[in-house]
Amino acid sequence: MRRVLATALLTVVAGAAGTTTATAQGEHFIGPVTCTTSLTSGITCSGKAAGLGNRATGAFITADSVEAEYVCSNRGGNIAPGQGTEFNQVTGPTRTFQARNGQITFSNVNLPIPEQPSARDVCPNGNWRVNLIQIHYDNVVLHIQQGGVDLLTKPIGDITIPPEGTFQF
Repeated sequence: MRRVLATALLTVVAGAAGTTTATAQGEHFIGPVTCTTSLTSGITCSGKAAGLGNRATGAFITADSVEAEYVCSNRGGNIAPGQGTEFNQVTGPTRTFQARNGQITFSNVNLPIPEQPSARDVCPNGNWRVNLIQIHYDNVVLHIQQGGVDLLTKPIGDITIPPEGTFQF
C-alpha cells in the first residue's frame, strides 16, 4: 500500500512541476530595449523577446501624434519663421522576424521622421531650402505582434529630437 501511494504522489508532483515550467513566463522582453533618436532617421529600436512560439513575429513602433518644425532658409542664410506640420496616429513600418526556440532578436524597428514638405508649399520662395529643426513624438509605443495581435507592448513615452542619442528602457 505504501508503494502505491508514493508512486501516485510522485506522479501528481511531477505533472504539476511540468505544467508550471511550461507556462511560467509567457511573452516577455529579455533585457533592456535600446533605442536611438536622430533628426534624419527618427526613432530606431532593437532588443530581444521570448515566449513567442516559433511563428513569424512583427515589430513596429507607433505614436499618437508627431509634430515636426521646419525653417526655411535662402542661399544667403536668411531664415524665415518656422513652419509646422502635425500627423496623428502614426505607425512605422512592420519588420518581420522568425522566432526560433520562442525568441526573436529584433533590430532596426523604426518610426521614421515625417516626409519633409516642399519648399514651394511652405517657404516664402520656392527656391528656398526646408530644414527640419525639431520633431516631437507623443505617446510612443513599441509593439510585438503575431497574426495582427499584440503579444507585447512597451511604452516609450514622449520623445523630442534634438537631443539625439541612445537610451535603454
